[in-house]
Amino acid sequence: MTESREHRGWIGRLFGGRRAHAGHGAPVRPVEEDPRAWTRPGELVDLSALPPRLAEDMVGTAAAIDAADQARYRGDRAEAKRLLRGAVTSEVDPYRQLAEERLGVMLSDDGEVEEAVALWLRSAAGPDPELRRAVAVYLGSIPFADAGFLVNAVPATVLALLPEAWGFGRLGAAVYEASAHRHRGAGPEVRRQLLALDALRYGDGKLAARFEAVEVADERFPRRRAEWASGAQLGGCRWSVAGHGKGVSAVAVGPVAVDGATVVVSGGDDGAVRLWDLATGEPVGEPMTGHAGPVHAVATAELDGRAVAVSAGTDEDVRVWDLTTRRLLHPPLAGHTGWVTSVATATVRGRTVAVTCGDDRSVRVWDLATGEPVGKPMREPAGSAAAHRDRPAAMTTTVFGRRPVAVTADFGGTLRVWDLAKGRRLRAPLATGTGSVQALAALVVDGHQAVAVGGPDGTTTLWDLVTGRQLDERLVAAGEWPQTVAAADTGAGAAVVTCDESGLVRLWDPATGRQLAQAFAGPHGRTRALAATVTEDGRPVVLVGADDGRVHRWDPAVDGRSVGDPLPGHGAELTAAATVEVDGTALVVSTAWDDSARLWDLATGAEAGTPFTDHREPVKAMATAVVEDRPVVVTIGPYDKVARLWDPATGSPVGSPLVHDSDVEAVATTVLAGRPVAVTGDTDGLVRIWDLATGEVLHGPLAGHGDSVTSVATAVVDGRPVAVTADEGTVRVWELASGAPVGEPIGLPGASPRGDDDVQEPEDAEEPDDEEDGPGIEAMATAVVDGRPVVAAGSDDGLVHVWDLTTRALVGPPLRAADDDVTAMIVAQVSGRPALVTGGGDGTVRTWDLATLAQVGPDLVLPLRIGALAAGPADRLVVGFGWEVAVFRLVESADAPSA
Repeated sequence: MTESREHRGWIGRLFGGRRAHAGHGAPVRPVEEDPRAWTRPGELVDLSALPPRLAEDMVGTAAAIDAADQARYRGDRAEAKRLLRGAVTSEVDPYRQLAEERLGVMLSDDGEVEEAVALWLRSAAGPDPELRRAVAVYLGSIPFADAGFLVNAVPATVLALLPEAWGFGRLGAAVYEASAHRHRGAGPEVRRQLLALDALRYGDGKLAARFEAVEVADERFPRRRAEWASGAQLGGCRWSVAGHGKGVSAVAVGPVAVDGATVVVSGGDDGAVRLWDLATGEPVGEPMTGHAGPVHAVATAELDGRAVAVSAGTDEDVRVWDLTTRRLLHPPLAGHTGWVTSVATATVRGRTVAVTCGDDRSVRVWDLATGEPVGKPMREPAGSAAAHRDRPAAMTTTVFGRRPVAVTADFGGTLRVWDLAKGRRLRAPLATGTGSVQALAALVVDGHQAVAVGGPDGTTTLWDLVTGRQLDERLVAAGEWPQTVAAADTGAGAAVVTCDESGLVRLWDPATGRQLAQAFAGPHGRTRALAATVTEDGRPVVLVGADDGRVHRWDPAVDGRSVGDPLPGHGAELTAAATVEVDGTALVVSTAWDDSARLWDLATGAEAGTPFTDHREPVKAMATAVVEDRPVVVTIGPYDKVARLWDPATGSPVGSPLVHDSDVEAVATTVLAGRPVAVTGDTDGLVRIWDLATGEVLHGPLAGHGDSVTSVATAVVDGRPVAVTADEGTVRVWELASGAPVGEPIGLPGASPRGDDDVQEPEDAEEPDDEEDGPGIEAMATAVVDGRPVVAAGSDDGLVHVWDLTTRALVGPPLRAADDDVTAMIVAQVSGRPALVTGGGDGTVRTWDLATLAQVGPDLVLPLRIGALAAGPADRLVVGFGWEVAVFRLVESADAPSA
C-alpha cells in the first residue's frame, strides 16, 4: 500500500491506450501522481473507505496491469502474461475485467484461443460496458477463425458464441453450425473431420485444410479426408435436441418464462409435452404426460403471472398445464367429440382463453383460469349452405379491428373468421382454392390484415381478411410438399416462415415474395411443426419440430445470411452414385429423388459432362458399363418399368430402354463372354439378364423370389459368372450363361417368412418375432476374399451378414454397421486388401476388412443420412449424404502426402 489515503487507478488511461494501440503497444502511465482513485473512468474512490485487503488488491492489480503493459512494450511477453495471470484473480471487478481482456488478447495472438475465449467470456460479464463491447467483438470473430479452437473446444461454448459471429467470423460460425447436431456428442477427431467437410461444402478449401492440419490425440488410421463436396443443404440451426420418442407434431414459444428462462413447448406423437430452454436447448424439467394419444397442438399463455401451456390431440381432451409445477391446472377439458387439430390462445373481454377446433367441426373457447367453456361451441348450422363439408385442419388467433377473432381453415381450403367475444362467424366463408390447408399464420402485410395459408403443393398464399382477396405474392418452395407456416417479426416488419418435408426452413418477405434466408433443420427427419418468437434484443427466432423427435432452433438474422461459395447440387436425397471414365477423365455420376442425374469431375468437383435431362421421375438405382467401347450409365426409376441407357459424354439415350412388366427395383452390370450384360430385379420378384449391346433378354424372367427384388450384384462361383439377387429375406444365385439357379437360396437370420418354402435357414438362426416383421435386406455387395467368393447383405436392423457363396455358410458373426438401417454398401481396396464399406441411415460410413471382419480405421461421420456409396480410382470414395455429394481420399498414415 502507498502512504497516500487515495490512489489513482489507471484504468481510464489504460483502456484508452488499448483502444489507441489496438493491443500492440503499451499505454503511457500518467506523469503526475493524482491523489484520487477510479474503479471506472470518472468514479472517485477514497481508499481509506475500503477494507484494507480490497484497497491493497485494487492498487496491486492496477500496478500489475500497468507493469504488464510496460513489459509487453519492451517485448517481454512472458513477463506480461505472468503479471496479467496474477491480475485476473483480483476481486476488484473493473481491474479484473481489464486484465482478462488484455491477457485474452495476448493468448489469442499466441494461438491459445481456447483459454482466451474463457477469459473473454468472464470479461463479458464485467461492469465496464466498453470492455464488454470490446470482448464481444473478439468473441464474434477470433474463435471462429481458429481451426484448433473449433476442433477442440467444448461444443456448448462454441454454440453459445454462434449468435455473436460477425465479419470474418461468420464463415467459421456457419461451418460449425452446419453439423452442430453432430458436434454435441462428438470428440475432436470426428469434429475435425466434419468441420473440414463442411468447410468444403461452403466452398472454402483453405479453411478445410486448416481443420485437417489440427492435431488430435490418439488419431487412428487409415482415415478418409474430404476433397470436395456440394452444399445444397447448408444453413444450420443454433441447437438441435432430441427428446420425443416419436415425431414432434406441435411446437409453441412465447413470452413465457419458467424459473427465469424463456421456454419452448413441444408436443409429440408419443403423447408427451416437453419444455426446452430457448437459449440453450436444454430440457426444462420432466416431460408432462397424460394424453392417451399423439399431441397435435400446443399453445402458451401467461395467466395471472404464471406460464401455462395448452395441449390437445387424438384423445379429444384439452389439457392446461402450469409450466412451473408441470401439473394440470384443471381436470382435462372435455367437449370435443373428435380429434383436436389446433389450439391457440387469446384475450377476450379481459379473460385469457384457449381456442380449440377439431374433427367434430366445432370451434370452442375455454376460460384458462377456471377451465370452463366460454359460450357455446361455434359451428356452421347443420344443413346450411355454409356448413362445414370438411374438418378444420388449422387455426390462428388475431385481432381484427378491435375484435379478438379465430381464423380456421379446413381440408377443403375454406377460411372462416370467428368473433370470439360474440361466439359466431364474423364474415362469409372464404374459398381459397388451395386444397387441403396445412397451417395458418396471421400477420400484417403492407397494412393489410392478412393470413398466410400453407398449401399442399409447395405454395404459401396470402389472403386479405378484410376484402377476402388473395394478395399478389405467392411464396413458392422448391418442391411440391405440404407447407407449414408461421409469422415472424424481423424488426423491419412481418415475415413468413415456412417448412416442409424436405427439411428446409425458409424466411420470406411477404410484400415481395422474396426469400430472405433459409436453414436446413431436417438432418434425420422431415420437418413438421413450426413456431416463431422474438428475443429480448428484437431478433426473430424460429422453432422447428421434426418427425425424428427433435426440436431445432434457427436464428434467421444470424444463421440465414449467405457466406462462402457452396457448390450447388441436387434438390432431394441421393439414391445412387457411380464413377465412370469419359475421354480420359474420371467422373462421378449421381442420381436423386429430384429426377436429376448429375456429373462431377472426380478430382475437382466441377460440373462435368451433360446432365441427363430426359428423366421425368426419380432415379432409384444405377450401374455403369462399357458398350461398344463407350461408357454407358444404366438407370432405373422406382415407378418405371424400364431400365434406360445413357451416354455420359453427351447426356443422350443409348439404344432402346429395357422394358419390364413391372417396376424395376435393382440393377447390376458385368461382362459375360466378352459382352456387357445387365441383371435387373423387379417388384414382382423376377430377375432378368440382358445383353446391353442389343437390348435383348438373354434369360428370364427368372422366378424364385417371394417378393420384390431389393438388391442385385454379380460374382464368380466355381469358375462360373453368376448373378446374386436379394429380396427382403432371401439371397439367391443364378448362372449368367444359362439363367439357372445355383445351389440353395440363403435366408437372412431372423427374417420373417415370405412364402419361400425352400429357403434354408442356418440351424442357429433365431425364430422371428410373431408380432413384428423381421429384418429385411436393404443393400448387398460381393467380393473375393482369399480366393473365395463372398456376399455381404445389410439389413434394416443395422446388421451386415457375410456368407461364403460356395458353401452357403455364414462367415463370422454379423457386423454392426449402423444404429438403424444399412442404406448403401460397396467393396473397395484398402491397403491392398478387400474391404467392405457400409453406409447407414445414422449418417455413418464404416470400413471392414473382409478377411478378418474387423473394422478398419475410425468411423466416417456425415451430417445426414447416407444414400449412396461408390469406389473411385486412387483410393477415392464417393459418398452421397442427404442431398449432397462428397469425395474422400484414403489417408493411411499421419505422414502420408496430401494429393
